[in-house]
Formats: sequence, structure tokens, C-alpha cells
Amino acid sequence: MPKRKKSGNNPLSSARKDVGGLWHRKSGAGYHLFLTYYGNQPVGVVTTDDDGNSQQNKSATTASCQSDGNKAAMGNSRAAKKRRKKKNGSNVASVVAHEIDSTTTSAPSPPGVDTSHPLMQAFNSESNKFAHLTNFVHALSRPLPLTLRIRKHESADSAEITQMLSREFSNFVIPVAYDPTKQIYQSTPRSNLCKFNLGHQSPELKAIVVDASMNGTLARQELGSMLPVLCLEKVGAITKGAKVLDMCASPGSKTLQALEIVVSGIDAKTRGRVIANDVHPKRLDSLREAIHRSGVPAEFTDRVTYTNFDASVFPFPKSKKLFDAIICDVPCSGCGTIRKDPHILPMWSPRTSNELHVLQLKILLRAMELIKKGGVVCYSTCSLNPIEDEAVVSAALREVNGDDARYQLLDWPEELLPGFIKRPGVDKWNVGFYDENKLEKDDDDFGSISFYDSYNDAVEADVEEANASFWPHTTNKEQSLHRCSRLLPQDQDSGGFFVALIRRIK
Repeated sequence: MPKRKKSGNNPLSSARKDVGGLWHRKSGAGYHLFLTYYGNQPVGVVTTDDDGNSQQNKSATTASCQSDGNKAAMGNSRAAKKRRKKKNGSNVASVVAHEIDSTTTSAPSPPGVDTSHPLMQAFNSESNKFAHLTNFVHALSRPLPLTLRIRKHESADSAEITQMLSREFSNFVIPVAYDPTKQIYQSTPRSNLCKFNLGHQSPELKAIVVDASMNGTLARQELGSMLPVLCLEKVGAITKGAKVLDMCASPGSKTLQALEIVVSGIDAKTRGRVIANDVHPKRLDSLREAIHRSGVPAEFTDRVTYTNFDASVFPFPKSKKLFDAIICDVPCSGCGTIRKDPHILPMWSPRTSNELHVLQLKILLRAMELIKKGGVVCYSTCSLNPIEDEAVVSAALREVNGDDARYQLLDWPEELLPGFIKRPGVDKWNVGFYDENKLEKDDDDFGSISFYDSYNDAVEADVEEANASFWPHTTNKEQSLHRCSRLLPQDQDSGGFFVALIRRIK
């Protein structure tokens, strides 16, 4: 194994630093800021044209964003409204009118929604100001369904497990309708089954899942996590004998998923290999242990090489042979994982995404240098924030292409998961910043998010964290960002996820 390089500070931990400290975490400010930020994004980011009041909110947001030199301080409280009114005078009228007009009686929550969830409480306290987020918030307020994937390598146990699941546990888990291979299982809506209540709901099923996970028959893997490898396989980048790099590999689910394809039908002449890299030594150790515990045969796992490099400066192979496929699942804010991780929303702020953007861009640019001609990079995050998604992809393409289009975005692979609902990438979004220094820590003041129409506006306002690549660029439509894919939680009862496939053509 190559000599370890000191990893330094954890970039994700640094980005998630305590905004407002203990008060921010205890007050529920993160939930309100989350709603304000995504409630002021255009249709396509986390909502669709079918979501109620989307056009009404879009118009109100546009008007308010023009209220103060192309800046809007979107507060969530009486104190914040008073500050806006004092500062903006009559311009605040359109915001207040929108709040009054949109106040209606809350519709009953659908089955499975936890009305005591802090996000639901914050949502209901906003008097339907963000009614267009209803489907999005309801999905996030439910536990994440249990998802299983039958591994690809041939095993007699695989057939036995699928038969057992269908015969004895179809009231708990069933194959998803959009997977013709019947290898992806998800808990039924009626069962409300998730990883936290599996042992309570069905101890027998839990025992089977644990045993099958340890003998290499199945993997407990989320739907979003499966997408990068499924896409890379379908476009012909990950095949038997391929050379694959997983740049930020821990915890290892994608590494193993790719390995199943690379070593399929393996023989002595096959030279396929998966390089699993992670910048953190402890996470790399955990990754290695997880792969060894996976139950996948040793002749397969021996095809994994472990490396410990900063992904943004991952070295070129000594053989000078570049990679067939690169999995570039970068560190992110994780807002798409809040259904399973209760620690994200209490400390949520747009600052996390803003601070990770530069690192994400550096990692993607390195991946694009390491991919061979004809090869494909899959850039992905478990975030729905365009600053971490389309903004990164757009900036990378501008930097490497110039006047010579050496890289291009690919469409979602045809015939992959027919009937699967994915949303196109967006080419417009709003860029917001949170300044805790403007906070009045009274009982109902959660601070404000300031949106700026351009980088210059942010600079003039002395926003130190502003970066020109945060904002939509004039070339966005030419780059075909709609070819990126967004997985919204409300579409398939899943987490949130973003995928972009980039092929090197020169």
C-alpha cells in the first residue's frame, strides 16, 4: 500500500462548523433556514411544476430578491420582518402580502409523516409560506425505507434469498417496479420499515439480512448510492476487466458494487481492478474491514487496491494508463441524507455547501484529468444544493473545455431502470448566504439568508465567502446541464441524490 499522506483537517467537519454554536443547534434555526433556502429556489431544485403554489412562490421570491440592490434578507421571524420593514420601507409590502395570502388551513399529513418531526414543526409554524415544499417536506419527515441489493456475482444463496424474500417477507420488502433484474428491494409503504425498526418489526427478516450481508449475497445500500455504478455500467465504462477509481471510497458500498462487475467471469488473464481511495486513514481502515467482512470471496476482494491520498491531487498512475471509469462521489453537505441522519438539519446553513464547493470542484477537475479518452467520470453528491451540484459541474466544464470541447455531459443511460423517476439538472438557481452576526437571538428570530443576483453584488456587500463559480453562468444551457439527474425524495420515497456523467472525448 502506498505511503499514507497526512490528511490534515476533515474538510466536511470544517464546513459543518457550529454556526451560532449551541444556540443554533438548540433553537431549531437550522430547520427554518433549510426551509427558507429551498423555499426560495426555482422549480426543479427540490420541487416540480406539479407541486402546489410553485409559481406563486417563484413570483414572490423574484420580487423580494429585487428589494435591496438585488439582495433579499429572507428572515423567518417577527424580529426579522421588523428589520426588513425598517430598512426597505414600502418594498417589504410584496413579501408581507405573500405571507398573508398564502396562509391557509394546513392540510392533514399523509400516513407515515411524523408530525412531531422538528422539520414538520418548523414547516407548520411558517403558516404555509412554503406550501410548494409540502411534498418535499413530507417525504423528508418520514423514515428512510430499507433498501437492499442482491449482489451480482453468481451464488446459489442469491436465488435462495430472493425466493425467501418473495415467499415469506413480501409484506415487508418487494422488488422495486423500475428494476427489471429484480435485484433491488425496498420496504413496502405499508410496513414503514427502516433500518432503525427492522429488528423490532421482523427479527426473522433482520437475521436473514444480516446473514446474507455477511456471506456476500446482498448489500444494504441506499437507492441513491447505487446510481453511480449502475450508470457507469450502462454507458459501458465499468465492464469486466475495467480499471476503476473510487476517489472518495469510504464506506465502500460503491467500491464493492463496481468490483462485482469488474471481476464478473474472472479468469487468470483478467486484469480488472478497483482502486479505493480515501483521504482519512481511519476511514480507509474501516473501508478495508468492511470489504473483508462483506462475504465477497477473497479472489474478488484481492482485486481492490487501497490508497490514502487527497483526491484533489490523486497521483497519475505510474503505468501512465488512465482509468476506464471514475466514481467521484465527493464530500458534501449531506442534505439528501437527513431522513437517516438526524444530526444534519439542527446545524444546517448554506455555508456548509458554500465552503465545500471549491474542494468538490478540485476533486472533479482531478478526476477529469485521470480519465482516459472515451472513459466516463460519474460526479455525484447526496446533496440537492445546486452550489454543490450543477455549479460544480458547470465550473469544471468551463475550465477544462474552453474553445475545445474535450469533455461532454451524457444523458441518463437509455433502458436503465425503466420507469425510474429522475429530474433533469437545473441551469438556474439562487445563491444565498447566512450571516449569524446579524442575528437577534430572541425567542422567534432564526436569522436570515441573503440572496444575491450576481457575484459582483455579493462582493459589493462584503460577503467574504462569495465565489464567482457559485452563480449560474451564461454558458449553462450550452453545457446541457439538463443532462444531469436529480433524485428527489418525494418521487420514489428515497433520499436526495445528484448524478452527472462526463465523458472524455478528446
